Amino acid sequence: MLVAIDDTYGPTGPTKSMFVSGARRTHVAVVFSESEAYEVRTQVRECLDLMREYLPDRPDEFHFVDIYNGYGRWKPLKGDRRNIDLIEAFCEIYSKYRWPVYVQTLDNRTLRDHGIAAFKGKIDGLDLSDRRDLSLVFLCFKLKRELLKINESLTLIVDEGKYKAGRSFGEAIFRAWPQKYNGYYSSSALEPLLQIAELLAFCINRSTHLALKDNRTETDLMFVDMVGRMKIQSKDLAPIVLTRDFSVMDFDRFHQLDRQNKGLESDK
Repeated sequence: MLVAIDDTYGPTGPTKSMFVSGARRTHVAVVFSESEAYEVRTQVRECLDLMREYLPDRPDEFHFVDIYNGYGRWKPLKGDRRNIDLIEAFCEIYSKYRWPVYVQTLDNRTLRDHGIAAFKGKIDGLDLSDRRDLSLVFLCFKLKRELLKINESLTLIVDEGKYKAGRSFGEAIFRAWPQKYNGYYSSSALEPLLQIAELLAFCINRSTHLALKDNRTETDLMFVDMVGRMKIQSKDLAPIVLTRDFSVMDFDRFHQLDRQNKGLESDK
């Protein structure tokens, strides 16, 4: 079994939501079987080769934030919305496989909910007082708890940023893993599985951002619907049906109900 992890955040400004903070940090993990990993790697590389037909040269990776906004090398796709078509094609690929997804979001409310002021110390080179690092640590603990049930060898691949590609990761957290364990940092250009993790992280974060907007465009609504059709397989994401003109208040009402179901606040 292989797990690819990417992180996402922002916009970092204040929001009108009572529950969703702009200061949140989120890590997303996608789980692949050995056979799926080989197939995904091959298909992503072939898709990158196809980009030669639409771009001046072959990109090293699909970077979905840049694709969506038409930044940099992806600018030629934005004029006729081929950038959205490309993201939709990847969303449809996910819909076919529906790999398990684990999500960990952390902000000040996360700690307050559990009566924790702050963490200190380090583990596996991660600073527990840093929100981004702590989010990754919490996700790893979640993965360890859930994936132990499968009892297979585990390869854990974390997108570089904190440390450069090639550095080992997770020896302390996964020290007691019953099967073979191999964890390391890599880049999306080197590891196509990370590009799928980036897709999921982007879709989840972008959907949250759009839910907090006062006025959503047709493209915004199309994107939210597209992500809904993916049917992301995750215990950490609850499905919700809203009208096209839903407000932040409607969005918060759902969050409040979810928090009540989890025992984080009273329903009175």
